[in-house]
Amino acid sequence: MSDGKWSQLSNSFEFVHKNLDGFKIKEKVDSMGIDGYINYCALLAAGSGAVAGVGGPITFVVGVPADVANTVAQQFRVTLAVIYHRTGRYAVSFPEFMKIVGLSLGVEVGVMGLQQVVRVVAQVILKKLTARVAGKVIPFVGAAVGGGLNYAFIKAIGGTLLAFEDSIFNGRRELPPG
Repeated sequence: MSDGKWSQLSNSFEFVHKNLDGFKIKEKVDSMGIDGYINYCALLAAGSGAVAGVGGPITFVVGVPADVANTVAQQFRVTLAVIYHRTGRYAVSFPEFMKIVGLSLGVEVGVMGLQQVVRVVAQVILKKLTARVAGKVIPFVGAAVGGGLNYAFIKAIGGTLLAFEDSIFNGRRELPPG
């Protein structure tokens, strides 16, 4: 991918982060509990995965990009929800947020700058979410595959985030600039 494409992707991630409604997420976590909220987001991700796969190749072309966008949005919502659950904060800087997203995907962000973290996070997300594309081409079977995999992906992200030490959420591990 060219530097321009990475810059666009970084801008997209930042846009999603800026447009997360932290207060609304806080209210939902307070009313549903963190496990209920993670399940809620997993079901929303499963819905777009099912829709993208229900019609096979007919819904595939439009459905997969929308599905990936929705699944990333749900992943970001779960990340902010767990940050709130662990710290009481529902607003975090983009660099801190991306560090936590990266760690939840197994990316070691220790010496990376922000742009490098965004690139690696994007690569991991795209790899995880597009690896299952083949199953979505078969009508109806694709709905079960897409929905089930999205649900499992968001639940796994939530479980990983909940297992982290408090130091991850309290900004004690900073990203270098750049």
